Amino acid sequence: MSLSLVFKMMYWSVRKDWRLLPHLMSVLAGWLTNLMWLRLHGLSGRGTVAIGLVEHLGDIVAAEPVSRLARRLYPAAKVIWIARKAYASVPAGFATIDAVVKVNCLTEWLLLRAAGTGHPAWDLHINQRYCPRCQIPVHKTGPAGTLDSASYYGHGNLLAVECLSAGIPILTDGPELPFDASASAAIDRLGLPERFIAVHCASNEASRDWPKENWRALVGQLLQEPGIAVVEVGIRPVAIEHNDGAQQNLCGQLSIQQTAEVLRRAALFIGIDSGPAHLANAVGVPGIILLGLYKGFTDYMPYSGGYENGENATIVRTNGPMNTLPVTDVLAAVHQRLDRVHNHLSSAARDSKNLGG
Repeated sequence: MSLSLVFKMMYWSVRKDWRLLPHLMSVLAGWLTNLMWLRLHGLSGRGTVAIGLVEHLGDIVAAEPVSRLARRLYPAAKVIWIARKAYASVPAGFATIDAVVKVNCLTEWLLLRAAGTGHPAWDLHINQRYCPRCQIPVHKTGPAGTLDSASYYGHGNLLAVECLSAGIPILTDGPELPFDASASAAIDRLGLPERFIAVHCASNEASRDWPKENWRALVGQLLQEPGIAVVEVGIRPVAIEHNDGAQQNLCGQLSIQQTAEVLRRAALFIGIDSGPAHLANAVGVPGIILLGLYKGFTDYMPYSGGYENGENATIVRTNGPMNTLPVTDVLAAVHQRLDRVHNHLSSAARDSKNLGG
């Protein structure tokens, strides 16, 4: 998209609704400020790979392997990521990212790309993605133009779709999130149980969520297991009604990095399709993921790596709405996965003892 086209769309957005003017003025101001900052730091032209994916948590975490591809293909380049301010801390934690450019919305990224930020500039957004406020969509042609919100999961998992949207080779690696020392220190102070299962129960779309009564029934069953505690993470609590020694509600209390650290320490993660599920994949915790019918997709796969191939996660599915997924199916998957974790730890302990002997 050219600068003139983006400017025209901004003009027509204001013509349709003049109340958008303050937001679009902020977008223009942010764009000009970022352009000056990029040029000041030598990040605006050749020698810079720009990766544009402004939101959301799960989308950005899933796309982490793209940053490693940029480093492999352009080892001497600076690799930058463009993200909305609310999500900027996520790519800032990726090992191969040199800088994160914070934008107000997707439209500001379109302006930056049109102005020549990055050679190459990889736009990971699917065709027709738009800022909910500006209503200005991404326009793509060729193979990337065939992907939209109605068809994208028909082309592969989330990482594959992001690669296709950017016109880069399709990657299969799972995401990686490096250890964060400050987040670890913060979680140390919480005094978490020695062995616990982490759960995340509420996404930003109701169609992905499992009913509250199912979560509470599941947690009740889990707490009957000897030596098991349950910790809930996320924005709002669903599964845990009160805190005691065996269950803790940490919802709304943690940063993204701190949430990742809690998941890193868990024996198992149980969740719906959400940002924390992608975090769980990135930190390597074994997972149970609950998936149902979503936007007409009955057999979709959001994840890459160990959560896709089954090595590190069990996907429990229903072909209908999430409320048709029985608690017994989830509980059976939990027991199977916990047995695998226990057997792996026992084998590792035996190997360590034999090596020591």
